Amino acid sequence: MAADAAIKRPGGVTIVGILIALAGILNLTFGILIVLSAFGDNPTYVNSFGQEVTVSTFYLWFNGFLMILLGLIYFWLTQLTFAGSATAQMLISVLAVINIVFGFFHFGNGGWIQILVNLLIVLIVNSQSAKVWFSQTR
Repeated sequence: MAADAAIKRPGGVTIVGILIALAGILNLTFGILIVLSAFGDNPTYVNSFGQEVTVSTFYLWFNGFLMILLGLIYFWLTQLTFAGSATAQMLISVLAVINIVFGFFHFGNGGWIQILVNLLIVLIVNSQSAKVWFSQTR
């Protein structure tokens, strides 16, 4: 086999790349919706004390633009993942571990799903075949 032969992308890496792209689409979509929700009457919610609270415009704008930025970062990370970048492997692992930690804070509200999915992502991107894939580009 020639030394310059193309390395085949593992199926797990493809799945992780698709999940990252999906997260980018969702963050971008909901970020835009949050920014647009600041126009007109701001949304309200009932807090744990039973009081109706109006969400501030600053909160909506800040979180909306932060989600849009995160969505764009996810698209960039998807591109790096499909290119086989070692940077992508490191960033995916770090973000997945952070999501696992935050999953414990939401354990009663579906956080266990967040923990399992991100644990699976960490295992996939650190498998032997994924390490070979991600070592081809620096």
